[in-house]
Amino acid sequence: MDGSPGGIDALFQELILNRGLYYYICAINSGNKRDIVNNVVIPLFRSLLEYRFPNPYSRFLRRYITGKSVDDKHVPGELINRFSHEYEILFRKWDIGSIDDWNFIKDVDAFLTRFMLSNLGYQPRKRSPKFHVLVDHVYRKGIGMKREYKGIFNNIHKARTEGLHRLNDKLSKNDMSHIAMRLYNYFEYYDEFLDSQSIKTSVINGRKYRRIKYGDELWPDINGNQQNNKTASYQENSKSTGCHCHNCGAVKGQYHCIDCNAEQCARCKGHAFGCECKYD
Repeated sequence: MDGSPGGIDALFQELILNRGLYYYICAINSGNKRDIVNNVVIPLFRSLLEYRFPNPYSRFLRRYITGKSVDDKHVPGELINRFSHEYEILFRKWDIGSIDDWNFIKDVDAFLTRFMLSNLGYQPRKRSPKFHVLVDHVYRKGIGMKREYKGIFNNIHKARTEGLHRLNDKLSKNDMSHIAMRLYNYFEYYDEFLDSQSIKTSVINGRKYRRIKYGDELWPDINGNQQNNKTASYQENSKSTGCHCHNCGAVKGQYHCIDCNAEQCARCKGHAFGCECKYD
């Protein structure tokens, strides 16, 4: 069944966010309500969540069904990283109308600030830079971000600032949908990018090799001799400090995202995406 935004997975999340399962149980008039909860609703819905979501949080299902307070961070989701999952739930609440456009903008603006400060290692109560400066810092640090997302981050903050000062009534529905969905795409990719940093080796033709980080490539010349980075594609992106891989957004010293077409094969020293080596 369709699991994309608006599909069956969105319905499962909505049933929890809007307390649909709790209200369903409240509507049961049978005297054996507890048996129905324990033997029907919980086992069925738990199996659905565990089948559909990498983060099912099924151990909290009973608390949702019985109406006890549970944080939104325990709503089942597709995304693994805590920030990615937090945005996923913010997106879902906006998508189903639990929060309006203005509150979505405010919440996302505060969320993005926390996300960036955390990545930069800022301590609580320490004075932080202005928002656009934060965006530049975190972009140079390397968080799998392409340049277009800098603009989206800044547009969110601009919309919140102008809204507070009543300089702009609201973004159009098309603008809201574009920003919300592009941010979802980014945090979906951010999950994959972080996971790629933990994969330090590849098994190629039955042998384990250490993956080559961005900026450490030694590309062969036309005679097959390995050259330094000055002949690599890295130099083309090295006009400024903290340059990024044109494809996956990695900076020097980071691993490419898995399946990035710019990664160098650790075995044949060609492009891993198109070489004839067999990756297990």
